[in-house]
Amino acid sequence: MLDAMIKESVAALFCHVIKQDHKDLDAERPLFCRFMYQDFSSSCTEANKLLDEVMEKDYNIDTQISIIANALHNETYTKVSVLKQLNYIIVKSKLKDDDYDIFDKVKKAFFPVTL
Repeated sequence: MLDAMIKESVAALFCHVIKQDHKDLDAERPLFCRFMYQDFSSSCTEANKLLDEVMEKDYNIDTQISIIANALHNETYTKVSVLKQLNYIIVKSKLKDDDYDIFDKVKKAFFPVTL
């Protein structure tokens, strides 16, 4: 159950960036499949189905970021992997400040600065 929730939240995060920049969803599918297989052992069929379902819904992105950050609290490798994939999706298009605002928001949620 938790695993499905994390997958959906990660998908929602990626879809948020895809929608925000009107990226070509089909061009992003192979990357999404590879990422979901690598970090969540999802098949490509499962990843594509999830991607299609998530693209149809509206999510509060701050809530999704919190879910991911909390679920991956002790999973530094996976958090870095999510950030790398997010960065890759952002960089593939014309960069806008909004794109890196979302990246910074995720980064701060994953790795809060504690003094």
